[in-house]
Amino acid sequence: MQPTTPASPIAVRAFDPARAQLEDYLDTTVFPARLEVSRSMPLQEALDSHVVTEDTRLFTFEYQETLYAFPMRVVLAYNVMQGQLEDRQPWLLTFCNACNTGTVFDPVVDGQLLHFKRRGAFDGMLLVWDEETGTYWQHITGEGLYGAKRGSILRTIAHTRTMSAGEAIKRSNTALYTSTLNDMQTKLASFAEKMRDDPSRVAGTILTTVEKDDDRRPRFELGLGIWNGNKSQFYPLIMLYDHNNAWFSTFNGQRTLVYQAPEAVSPVAVYTNADSARWEGDTLRFSDGTHLKDDALYSADGEKLTLTRPSQLLMRWYGFALTFPGTDVAK
Repeated sequence: MQPTTPASPIAVRAFDPARAQLEDYLDTTVFPARLEVSRSMPLQEALDSHVVTEDTRLFTFEYQETLYAFPMRVVLAYNVMQGQLEDRQPWLLTFCNACNTGTVFDPVVDGQLLHFKRRGAFDGMLLVWDEETGTYWQHITGEGLYGAKRGSILRTIAHTRTMSAGEAIKRSNTALYTSTLNDMQTKLASFAEKMRDDPSRVAGTILTTVEKDDDRRPRFELGLGIWNGNKSQFYPLIMLYDHNNAWFSTFNGQRTLVYQAPEAVSPVAVYTNADSARWEGDTLRFSDGTHLKDDALYSADGEKLTLTRPSQLLMRWYGFALTFPGTDVAK
């Protein structure tokens, strides 16, 4: 899912190194802090050869009409991945096991390709660090927080989304990146998955780098956070379900719909002019005659239409509220 604009922080945020964890929490000789990937395979080939099954959870991003996917177990074991797309565009993918999200950035800063690693935490979320400048970066906004490049901003290439392989294969062009995990990494990924399911189990560890979080919603509640410039809004999943998985609201002066298809793992936000919608199986039909299917918008006669989306990520409330202080909560 490509962003309409690069993610931009409201301002260079305060950073307290005394409160931050500035070293990797894992032994990097056993658990490498970055995975560099160079080759992918078509997702259908991966399914046919049983590399993944239709139920396999994938962490994905969209770039130039190709969906790039990574088995979630591999993402959980590394947290930071780097590679190069077919058009030679370098990319950096991050994932925080605690706040349950990550972003895809361009790792080139001031003409220099930087190499990033998982490296500690701040505000209860992953910090990434680059080897060339020694700078610590916020993993959602791409903001340089501490070090030589403080105040610089990594360009956002795409936002991420969790899908099943069964969802992803419906896209016309999907490529899978993967890597074999050793026994210790497999155990780590299993532990991280349990933490993602119930982060309250390790709340004490997460909160050691948090000064004060926002108590308007439950700390570890999952929801879709959307933003555009200095405006942001959080949509709790429990409230989305109360709206039959099709929630109309207003964001930044625009009519907005957050929806989650019946078999989808994650919700999606889109801008719309429609007044109402109803589900027919996995198709969402709008009052203006258009419809959504497999995240694509079609006219009444079946013509594919342009769909505009705000920047968005599925993540936990505490992380979104700390990243975007004072964020609105959808009603």
